[in-house]
Amino acid sequence: MMVEIAKAALKTIETPSSFNPDKILDSNKELTKNFNETGNKKSFNPDKMLESNEKNCIKCRNEDLAGQEHPQTGVPFKEKTVTDENGNEIKGVFPEFKSVFDAQLPDELEQASDSEQFKECNKQLQEAIENVPELASKFTDEQLEQVKNGDTPDGYTWHHNEEKGKMQLVDSEIHAKTGHTGGKVIWGGGSENR
Repeated sequence: MMVEIAKAALKTIETPSSFNPDKILDSNKELTKNFNETGNKKSFNPDKMLESNEKNCIKCRNEDLAGQEHPQTGVPFKEKTVTDENGNEIKGVFPEFKSVFDAQLPDELEQASDSEQFKECNKQLQEAIENVPELASKFTDEQLEQVKNGDTPDGYTWHHNEEKGKMQLVDSEIHAKTGHTGGKVIWGGGSENR
């Protein structure tokens, strides 16, 4: 139980300048409440704590940026209603990354490991490059060779979009610097499925 509380507290603190002890207290209350209600540690996922003041809202990193751009990366954040892994509609605030290519995971891979998901995404990217020559122009020869070998091209990462099963090939550095809640938490099984 203490490990889960510590994880929830750490997820709440984004940077020292944004530290808010009330967020930790709220997270711990929700964590304890959910744990006590389920009585089952395995069915509880701190990644999916809902705000107690608004039903069906997921607590998102950088949610205070709704309708604004991230101060370091310029990535816009928008409030949106999406569907979680159980088919429930939830509201949250999510980044809108510029994507070079979007892939759609088949249902059976939505909760697979990252490596399995990325393998499928790279396969879809390779097929798209073969069928749409304009797409190839977005990559260097070295990156195209990486894609041909089934690898994610250097400089890019696969982002778990908040929409169920949607994966986006985005700039790695911008993705890393833009703290956010992504689809892995919402529909992909959370950190257990990394």
